[in-house]
Amino acid sequence: MMPNPPSTLLFDECFRAEDDRFLELLMQFESYTFLRSFAGRWVKDDRPWSRSQMVGYLHSNLNLPGHEVLVKRLFKHYEAEQDWEILPHFLVAFDRLVRRKRTMRYRCDDQSDRYWREEALYAKPNKTVINESGRTAEYVYMGITRTYPLPNIVNRPENKLFSNRTRNHLRRRVWRGFRHLAYRDPQTYLASITMALPQYVDADFEHGENILDNWSLMHACFFHHEAIDITALHVNLAQGRGLAELSAKPYRPDLWETKDAASHLVRLILSANSSFVRQWAIELIQSIGKEALAEIDVSDLIAMLGHTDTRVHEFAMELFQSHSGLANMRVDRWLALLDEASPGVLATICDAMKLHVTPDRLDSQELIRLSCAEPVPVASTGFELLRARHETRAYPSAELVALASAQCAAVAGEMTSWALGVISSANAFDANQVIEFFDAMQEETRRAALDWLESEQSPGYGDASLWSRLIESPFDDVKLRLVESLAKRSRQTDLPEHDISPIWSAVILGVHRGGRTKLKAVEQVASVISEDLDAADRLLPVLAVAVRSIRGPERRRALSEVVRLAVGNVALKEKLSQHLPELQWMAPASEEAV
Repeated sequence: MMPNPPSTLLFDECFRAEDDRFLELLMQFESYTFLRSFAGRWVKDDRPWSRSQMVGYLHSNLNLPGHEVLVKRLFKHYEAEQDWEILPHFLVAFDRLVRRKRTMRYRCDDQSDRYWREEALYAKPNKTVINESGRTAEYVYMGITRTYPLPNIVNRPENKLFSNRTRNHLRRRVWRGFRHLAYRDPQTYLASITMALPQYVDADFEHGENILDNWSLMHACFFHHEAIDITALHVNLAQGRGLAELSAKPYRPDLWETKDAASHLVRLILSANSSFVRQWAIELIQSIGKEALAEIDVSDLIAMLGHTDTRVHEFAMELFQSHSGLANMRVDRWLALLDEASPGVLATICDAMKLHVTPDRLDSQELIRLSCAEPVPVASTGFELLRARHETRAYPSAELVALASAQCAAVAGEMTSWALGVISSANAFDANQVIEFFDAMQEETRRAALDWLESEQSPGYGDASLWSRLIESPFDDVKLRLVESLAKRSRQTDLPEHDISPIWSAVILGVHRGGRTKLKAVEQVASVISEDLDAADRLLPVLAVAVRSIRGPERRRALSEVVRLAVGNVALKEKLSQHLPELQWMAPASEEAV
């Protein structure tokens, strides 16, 4: 008995209040009397929480001293009740009770008197025991009773409930129920066995011998395979055979050759927690036939495409590409798949969509929504379908403006160039439409729009109203490109200087970007001042900011322009002195001589 057993009052309260500490406390009890009494209470409790706690208990280590009585009574109750939602968990738990180890043993030939060593599998009698310390024994010698100490009994982590004989009995008994169910109610058998198989984890198949030790699983999945030899105690390999030869040959194979079985197997592939079970399900479903495979729901295939197991992904990829239901699938279903699918499978869905969906099946808003999506495969597919649709039925320029809201940087630039090209070719060019591309959130969209603007064939190249509106842009990259563009070409005669001055101010006052462009802006400001003295009062403050800059290149360029403006122009020199009083003007050499 444990030195400090849990409080039964606390345990009862946790069980009644559905407290998560319930299982932790239950596993600390070792009293047969208490556990036998509690088993009667537990099986009568039909709360979902209570049943979920029982499932968690069965999937625990089951190295719990004294719990043999609890496990047996629970199993017998649900076996009598034929509860095929709980019994699958007993099947898995009992399979885990037996784990053989490889060992070397000596064999002898009596006739030849020859000995040899061979490898064998040995089931260690590692029964769970209650810890005992301070053990002693007595003996009487010459009438005197003496006491001597005995070794302590310590429960080891690898121990399991029951003796080997009882473990084998429980495995046979639980599988017997499933075997009878397969004849009595085949549909319930399929549902129950596909509920049990996902509970196995990769650790249950860590070694080759562990595969054989899952006695009920071997019956359910490989019963008719000639490479295994099934006995009442264990499953062994037939003489000269290997585990690599195993393939899906389940018990009652006729039950698995139906469409309903295919749906069970699909759910098993998606829910299985071990690669071994997933591989078995894939092999079996491939052997059913094309008719059953065609009935698999596309949503399940999409889920399998996003699976982390590469074998599941490859299987789903092959099946998805040849699925007959894709040709007749509605457009809204395709769009829903694109919204629900994980990023890793979007490319596959989009490739299939281009094969099975023609552009005329989607309306304008659906095509634009796909084109403006953020994932690259979706945006590329939408843009490809949109251009194909435009060739047969041209889009109005007003609808193409919506492409300015593209979210995919990889497609945004190309899409913008195409859209502006279509808008430019329209009979009536409207600056209000194209301005949306310059105000887009994607930098690639704005860059492509600026490339279009700087082309001499573009109708926006000489549109003074468009340039005037771009000056008000909140984006630095647009402002800098405008200054660069003005430096490369003669300034628009229809674009007044007072419209350009805000952008010069914004560029020169910029802190983070545009170092080289600022120098060009300073030159442009000085050039306008030298050509139009009336603009001096408005632009000299801008030039004064550049003169006072903490950046050396910018400050030197501004000072150079100030000197150039002051030479030979007394009126402008006086204005410069007013805006830059810190400058000290030196008299010319001829005046100093006089």
